[in-house]
Amino acid sequence: MEYQEYVIASGFMGMSLKAFVSENALRMFQEYCKISKKHQDFSRAKDNQNRSVGLPLFTAKRSIRMGLGDTTYLHFFECASAPEATDRLYDKVDNRPIGEVLRRKYIGYYRYRLQIKGVEIVIIVHSRLPIVDFNIDNERFRFVKAVNSAMNPDHFIYDLYLLTPDQASLVDDLNSSLKVRKDNPLLGGRLHNLFLVKLGSHDRSFYLSPHRRGTFEHHLSWKVFKKTKKCSMFTLYNYATGEPDSNDGVDFHTRVLVAITLILQAYEDDLQSSRAAVN
Repeated sequence: MEYQEYVIASGFMGMSLKAFVSENALRMFQEYCKISKKHQDFSRAKDNQNRSVGLPLFTAKRSIRMGLGDTTYLHFFECASAPEATDRLYDKVDNRPIGEVLRRKYIGYYRYRLQIKGVEIVIIVHSRLPIVDFNIDNERFRFVKAVNSAMNPDHFIYDLYLLTPDQASLVDDLNSSLKVRKDNPLLGGRLHNLFLVKLGSHDRSFYLSPHRRGTFEHHLSWKVFKKTKKCSMFTLYNYATGEPDSNDGVDFHTRVLVAITLILQAYEDDLQSSRAAVN
């Protein structure tokens, strides 16, 4: 068992996010953005991009639409090179739309509907508890956020777990409207959720499972004006296959997990903006 470190990078002003399969893939992407057709490394860069090396796994762009009910939150694009365009490297015009995220707020939780390549994944982010639940291919996963009063609230850490059969999940038996059932033991009473009574850090262990699968952690960057800067890292424990810097070796299951970390990054960015507005 090995691990793969996926890098999440934000664009200027935070309106877009990019996922990379490695730190080296991000470095190559930043380098290739500066290469012109006449550059001595153009052929090498073009060859790498044609093999899906040094390209974002995908890009998520913020939606500015507002409204009630399910509102478009993020647009997802697949980043691919254009082999037929022999005189240039990858450009954002090569991006292909592959899905979107719909967001809706309920009492006690946020629901995100990730619709990507014809598959829909429902992600439930609890408003009061440090948990994020979802189901992929009948496997129930949970991100559990670290709760520590000594931590800077902007510096988040989530651990990813595969739940055991006896553990309750927020996505268990969703009703026909994809809402959490009112009798779900994790949802709690209406008054608890209305007043957002939070649990202390000592309660976090209750939501863990023996099967830890990864970690999603904030990365502090001082490169404020950089066009594409690293903002977080998703470490996934799995069996490494293929070329570590190529997108071609990433299976669909893993792509969905990485896409969910982009949703969490956008969610954390929203929390940070809310705290800044209050202060």
